[in-house]
Amino acid sequence: MSNKEYQVLDIVNTLDKANAITKQHQVSKYRTYNLSNSTTYYYRCSQYRKYPLCQYEIQICVPSTNSTPINLTFKNARCHEYRNTTSRLSSPIRASVEKYVKYNLTQSHTKTILSMDYPNVSLPTSQLSNLIAYQWCNNHQYKADDLHATFVPYYSINNIHDIFVLFTTKKLISQTPLTTLLQVDATYKLTWNELPLLVFGSLDADRHFHPFAIALVSNDEDSICCKDLFNQLQLISTQENNRPFYINFIMADGAPGIRKAQKDLFPGAKRLMCWAHVIRKCREHRKLVPKDKWNQIDLDIHDLQLSFSDSLFQCGASLLMKKWSSDTLIKHFQEYFYDQWIIKLPLWREKYEGAGINIPSTNNGCESLNGKIKQQYTLRNKLHLSSFLPKIEQMLHD
Repeated sequence: MSNKEYQVLDIVNTLDKANAITKQHQVSKYRTYNLSNSTTYYYRCSQYRKYPLCQYEIQICVPSTNSTPINLTFKNARCHEYRNTTSRLSSPIRASVEKYVKYNLTQSHTKTILSMDYPNVSLPTSQLSNLIAYQWCNNHQYKADDLHATFVPYYSINNIHDIFVLFTTKKLISQTPLTTLLQVDATYKLTWNELPLLVFGSLDADRHFHPFAIALVSNDEDSICCKDLFNQLQLISTQENNRPFYINFIMADGAPGIRKAQKDLFPGAKRLMCWAHVIRKCREHRKLVPKDKWNQIDLDIHDLQLSFSDSLFQCGASLLMKKWSSDTLIKHFQEYFYDQWIIKLPLWREKYEGAGINIPSTNNGCESLNGKIKQQYTLRNKLHLSSFLPKIEQMLHD
């Protein structure tokens, strides 16, 4: 690279003025040379990826002595005639989608208008859905002066099968310092893309559920998704409340992803499981025992759940297994209970009645909110993302 190719662009006295000139010329730094008597910075067109034939460059030579002026030189002319081929939609289409998202148009209406404006351009449904979600997240940035405005503190949208979008408000996230309990549950059949919606919050002493945020995810059973949820909840809580969210109890279902994320990020937290899920699943297997023996088995399980210490629960579970194993008529149920709730999913052992003071034994708060979302907001319909995202904003505001 010969200096003879460069032409003088400007001469300034400070590096700040030189940087201001580079911003005006829309270039980005890509190389730095540190020599004994000077430092040279090389800039190229900021749109070089979009226009690969553009070779426009700017060079800033900063002498080691402050008394010497700084020379700005350039070479080549801009060439934006040839656009690089890419799989993403073109800039005019993306700008149109951004405008239609602001007007809360549905995905079908957006696609119809784009098909009329750009009849020769293919518009894949999955790509359009991702773009609508991406533009909606960009339009809902953080607002420091509005307690009830929905904003997106974190999102990752690679494709429809790899998506994580977190929604909250300043009012909702301000409640995290008031509790050490985190309740998590997922609801389904809300969107055409079959994306689960994670709802999480905590119950107060009056048994009123207070959501902290909700997250639209591609897979609620993936440990990476659960780690993103826990990490972002900690970050946004620290940012808004100037203190992290101290979690001592986590209540959720028996999904292995949540269990692994909890062990990695909150190893000291106690993992709880909804007692209603346990007894409901057990009752689904009541056909494994004679009818005249089920009432006593159901009573035994309830008595075990009333334990008030870890040692008492473990001793009671051991005695219960011995009691059931002595009766051949309930052997199949005893094997099911031991395999499912003692070996594979021992989490419910930490949600006996005395596992935590003022801690609920069921996850009914999350589940009731999930039912309210379907009854009042989606009306039990599967919505396109473009229609569902405004519903999220409405439910968080309400």
